[in-house]
Formats: sequence, structure tokens, C-alpha cells
Amino acid sequence: MNDISVCHFPMSLVLALLFVTGVFLLWRYLPDGRLRRILTGRVLGVIAISLLAFMTAVEGTWGIPLHRSPLLRGAAMLMMFSLEMAIPGNLQGGRVSSALVSHAGMLLLVLGAFWGAPDFVDAQMTVTGDVAGNVAYSAEGRAVTLPFNIRLENFTVDFYDDGISPKQYTSTLDIDGQQFVTSVNHPCCYRGYRVYQYGYDSENGEYAVLKLVRDPWLTMVYAGMLLLATGAFMRLRLDWKSRWLGIALVVTAVLFTAISVARINFGILVPALRSWWFVPHLVMYMIAYSSLALALISGVLSLSLVHSERFGTCAERFGVLSCKLSDTASSLLLLGMLCGAVWAKQAWGDWWTWDTKECWAAVTWLATLIGQHIPSRNRSVTVLVFIVISFIAMQVAWYGVDRLPAAAASLHTYN
Repeated sequence: MNDISVCHFPMSLVLALLFVTGVFLLWRYLPDGRLRRILTGRVLGVIAISLLAFMTAVEGTWGIPLHRSPLLRGAAMLMMFSLEMAIPGNLQGGRVSSALVSHAGMLLLVLGAFWGAPDFVDAQMTVTGDVAGNVAYSAEGRAVTLPFNIRLENFTVDFYDDGISPKQYTSTLDIDGQQFVTSVNHPCCYRGYRVYQYGYDSENGEYAVLKLVRDPWLTMVYAGMLLLATGAFMRLRLDWKSRWLGIALVVTAVLFTAISVARINFGILVPALRSWWFVPHLVMYMIAYSSLALALISGVLSLSLVHSERFGTCAERFGVLSCKLSDTASSLLLLGMLCGAVWAKQAWGDWWTWDTKECWAAVTWLATLIGQHIPSRNRSVTVLVFIVISFIAMQVAWYGVDRLPAAAASLHTYN
């Protein structure tokens, strides 16, 4: 997101602290008035979310690398600014709310991703059993000298019972005289680097391709993810107080989990899909998509009955139900994305790659997030607009990614 060379650690940390301190001082000493209400209100957040959603949709459709442009950096700065200005308002009443936890989590995540990007190292190297090496290469061809030497001791491919479909790729490595094992979804760690099994010699198995990742800001990103997940669960508990509905959701989740686990254990899946993160990722998205579809149906029913004298009360109830289902879908979409991000980090070394499917999944969530920031008195009708937008984005993420121009480089195009 941010590749300005002068902003490497420790300057990146200094700039991050200066930014956070400056925004806090602005909030602390800005006098009451219209400007303060604008800067601390929801409008600024909605603008930031909308800009991010629009640019994410453009990149996810055409593959234009907007995440490297000043436009996205500006949107990220605006997002961080609006989040920090909104957090003090969430503290009113002295109660820890879902909004407070979610805003704090998003702030930590964006701070870590934005200011930590220059310190992120992502390089590949080909290792053999002949000689140890310590030079890897970034995607741009830049040489990265590693603080250790790696040599391949052994490479193996495990197959399913059919003897054709690969089940796992495993490299046994000699790193500075110590033996390490890395395989798909199971990277090894050494001196601040994670070493991933990324490719291999498909003809003779004489070499392996490794991906080496160093991400010193990942702890802040994971802390943000944990707070976001906590805020999402708090929101679900706030929206649904019915015991029977909670039981129904748990039963549905257990059912999907059982099916998913059975597929992982007994089905033939490529190595990257053989991860326990596959289960919650799939479960959260399936329930979220169902909730979003029900929210759309409820919203349409509410709008169609709103002028009916006989069913006026039903229209109001459908409207409330539509908003609740939309909020539920938003929370579950977020949880599904977070599970996918942790899974991607475990499998490929990067929790977000601006892949076309990732982008449109994010657009779906961001549209529901805008609906959450609509004032209560305007929600029933206005939220329906964003439910429709979210539902369309969901169809693109689910069915349409293979047909988008950016899909040629996607890791999520399945046949």
C-alpha cells in the first residue's frame, strides 16, 4: 500500500506515532462547532469507506494496481483519520461497545498495513541440494540478501490413493546447519522470516521454490483482526437476543462444519485447500450470503407493504428484520474475510493480495458497512439500497470473478 523508500523502520514507526498523536491533539483541542461535528461524525467515515469500496471494485474488475497509487494511500489516510476521530465518541457512557472495539480493530489493522508496508519483505528463491544460497528475488526482480543460508535436503510429493492427485508438497531444508521442514499451509520460521513451500521441479523434483516473508508489523495487524472479530461477535449478540435463533445459527454452523471437515478429510483437494481455516471461512460466508438474501427479500416486502393499511405493521417489522439481517451479514462477511486472511497468510505468506475475488468480497462487506452507518431514522429504505448493492457485489464475487478481466491473474478462479 505504501512503498515510499524513506519510510522504512524506524522512520515508519515515528511517522505512525506522529500521525496518531496529531489526530488525537486535533480531536482534543478542536473547538465545538460544525467542523468538529463533521470530523467526528459518520459522514467522513462513509466517504472513506465509499472511496475504498470504489477503488477496490475497480482493481478487482480490471486489475489496475490502484493499491500502489496515491489515491488509495489518500483513502487509507482518510480512513485512519476518521476512525481515530470517531473512537472517543464511542467511549461515551463508559461502556465497551461493539462500535468501539470494531473501530479500534480497524484502526490497528490499517495502521499496521499502511505504515508497515515498506518493511514487508516478500521474495522467492530456488533451492537445490548442491549448494546453500542466501539471495532471494522480489516480484520486481530486486535481489534480497537473507541473513542465513538455505539448502534443500529433500523434496517429496504425497499423493492421494489414486496415485495421481497431489495431497502435499514438502521440502526438508538445511538452514544454517539446522534442519527445518516446510509444506503447503505449514511454513517454518527462522530469524524473523517465514519460509513457505511455493513451487517445485515438476519433472524431476530436483529443486524447490521457496517464498520468504518478513512482516514485522504483523502483530499489530493480527491484533486489529482479533478486535474486529470480537466487535463482530458483539454486534451479532446485540442484534439477536433470541435464544432459539442463536441455537439455529449454532446448528447451521455445526452442520456446515461437519460437511466441510468431511470434505477435507475424505475429498480430493489441492494442498492449499487442506487447511482448518477452510471450514470457518466457508461456514461464515455461506451463512452471510443466506442472511444477505433474506435481508433483500425482507426489505422488498417492507417497501411493497409500506403504504398498505392492512399490512402497515408487517411492513415495519420486515424493515427492522431487513436491517438486522443486513447487519448480521456484515458481521459474518467480516469474520469470513478474517478467516480467509489468516488462511492466506498461512498458505502463501500474505494476508491480502488484491486478488479479484478478495476485492469483490471486500466490496460486498464494505457496502453493508455503509448501511450500518446510516442514521436510524433513515435506515429502512436507505439500507435497502446498500443491500441491493451488496447482493449484486456478492453475485460478482460468487459467480462472476471468472469473467472479469482481472481474473487472468487470480488465485480464486475455479473450474
